[in-house]
Amino acid sequence: MKKSYATTVNGPHAKAMIKEAPVSTKWAREVGRYIKGRRLRDAIALLQRVLEHKEWIPLKRYNKKVGHRRGTREGIKQGRYLDKTVKYFLKLLRNVEANAEQQGLDIDKVRIVHIWIGKGFRRIRRQPKGRWRLRRSKSTHIEVIVQ
Repeated sequence: MKKSYATTVNGPHAKAMIKEAPVSTKWAREVGRYIKGRRLRDAIALLQRVLEHKEWIPLKRYNKKVGHRRGTREGIKQGRYLDKTVKYFLKLLRNVEANAEQQGLDIDKVRIVHIWIGKGFRRIRRQPKGRWRLRRSKSTHIEVIVQ
């Protein structure tokens, strides 16, 4: 179980973390890379457009056998919408937005300065079908720091 943040930041900042989110670590890494360095409000708006399938997330590393999309983003043509992962990121960004308001930070000026994605616990369940198949479900730890 993850207990602490992966880094420390000097100055006024706000943090948020999701432990063991049931999303793919690979797709979470791609979404995190895409929104890091953006303003918090812009990142939330961007992920809302991805949920509406008006924009897509460009895949830099994990793009084998992924179809091209219309247009390019950051010089990349391969991409996906990644709805489940984006929903968890939106939940996390809204959480860090509330934390930043509580800290007294200006929400319109805050930027995402740190995103960390790590593998969570692999749950294994047994399914009583014939020879008791094992069903593995993945989980991911995600943390965000804004400043």
